[in-house]
Amino acid sequence: MRIPFLLFATALLGSSAWAQDEESPYYLQLSLGGVFSENAQDVPGGTIGFDPGFSTGFALGRSFEYGDSLGYDIELETYYQAFTVDEDDLPAIASAVDDDAKTLAFMVNGLLDWKFTQQYSIYGGLGLGWAKEIEYSSWDSGSLRITDSSGVAIQGRLGLAYNLGEYYDARIGYRYFKTEPIDIEDTTAGTTDELDIAQHSLEVLFRWSL
Repeated sequence: MRIPFLLFATALLGSSAWAQDEESPYYLQLSLGGVFSENAQDVPGGTIGFDPGFSTGFALGRSFEYGDSLGYDIELETYYQAFTVDEDDLPAIASAVDDDAKTLAFMVNGLLDWKFTQQYSIYGGLGLGWAKEIEYSSWDSGSLRITDSSGVAIQGRLGLAYNLGEYYDARIGYRYFKTEPIDIEDTTAGTTDELDIAQHSLEVLFRWSL
């Protein structure tokens, strides 16, 4: 009785160790960054600048390996960014009450990973999605009105990854993010202007396999 039990325990421990050694292709990823927006030009108020803000993202993805050095990731990401209009430029927008600017977007990303050592790799890719909430409060008060608060979003990412162990990666990278132009209507003058700007983000990311 003791011998079969020992054999069963040995087999169970062996299978558990094998399962732990097999890395899952699925992962979760969390990002946090600083956002730097381009200036808005030819909008009510003239040329308007923005103060730096922050961004955060949460992604669920799957990795596909092509040999020992190349991989491809597909992920679904929820991305949020927030920043404010430069306080020195805010008075130029006559009807501005608030200075908030923010975007919530849902993205589908494809990224290539090139491992040039066992621990270091370079990643880069593109993303396409839908910005469900695009808010520029300074142009959405008084006689000014944002006519559409959602639209298509695109992004590009490039960075360096460091493997902390079998299941964890730390990453640092650059993100380019842009939504389709937003129309600003002046209900008093009967005119419409386009707010067409992009944001640049420097971010740190942490990824772990499921």
